[in-house]
This record gives sequence, C-alpha cells and structure tokens, in this order.
Amino acid sequence: MPQGQVRGLSQFYADGLERMEIAIDRRGASPLPYQDNVRIPFRLHVGKEQFEAGLRATARMPVVWVSPDLKDNRGNKVSLAHVLTKNGFKKNQKVHLEVSGKFVTLLPF
Repeated sequence: MPQGQVRGLSQFYADGLERMEIAIDRRGASPLPYQDNVRIPFRLHVGKEQFEAGLRATARMPVVWVSPDLKDNRGNKVSLAHVLTKNGFKKNQKVHLEVSGKFVTLLPF
C-alpha cells in the first residue's frame, strides 16, 4: 500500500486555507496509475465521499502527487485542501493510499 504525505504549497485560497497536494515517493508508487508528464484521472475516496482526482509525475521529480484540484460527483470543482481539512487530515500528515485499479482510498497513517 503506497504511503504519502499531505504537503502545503505555500499558496492560499481566498478563505486563507493553504493549497495542498499529496506527495508519494516514486519508489513506492508503482500500484498507482501514474505516467510522466500526463495527468492520469482516478477516483479518490476520502471519508464518505468520492472525487475525480488527478495523479501527476515528471521524470525529474522523486515523487508523484495528487493534484490540488478535484471534482465532486456532480462535476463541481472542489479543492483537495478543503476535502482533506473537512475529513481531519492536516498538512505534513502521513497517509496510506489503498489502491484498487483507478480507485484510491485515502487513509490516515
């Protein structure tokens, strides 16, 4: 099961919340559906909700990451930071990513 960490991006939304992404060490990311220089869509399950998310990677980065922008089941844009905060996750927190194909469940470490 891949492990990751919630990272702050030092950019802030109008409400003051810092933008966040989830970084996963590339060496342990093989169960995740990622490809260099392409945003790979997948379903992210956080708490009781599911979202359309994107997994990014570049050859020069030692991590792959879950992009900070999501879409809910109605196609509305939502921020990963707001979803994480609502579900009790915090900046710098370690997390597990339970992978089943293109479906990923985020769990506390």
